[in-house]
Amino acid sequence: MELARAFGKTPILLKKEISGFIANRILGKLMNEALYLYENEYATAEEIDLACTKALNHPIGPFALIDLTGLDVHYHVRKQRYEESGDESDKPAGIIEEKVNKGELGRKTGKGFYSYT
Repeated sequence: MELARAFGKTPILLKKEISGFIANRILGKLMNEALYLYENEYATAEEIDLACTKALNHPIGPFALIDLTGLDVHYHVRKQRYEESGDESDKPAGIIEEKVNKGELGRKTGKGFYSYT
């Protein structure tokens, strides 16, 4: 805890170990809902990102964040969580698997939910 504070961070002491810690688990639920809304054509990735940045004051929307970190990374994290939990809701979203299979991994390949030049 002191080391984290020395680096200017605000640590949270976990009462017990859990995969993904705290913030990433909360972010995962937000990502699930964003992907659900996208896959069921309630809104585009751009519109969902806009809602998150404007209405929720997030610095980056969920689809831009997935593109930044890599769709392959998101896919493998979700796959591992599903293997640990057995919970179907932890499986990677279909659109993520589809894009990973097409090699659309986000910024690193120039295409994900957005196109990059």
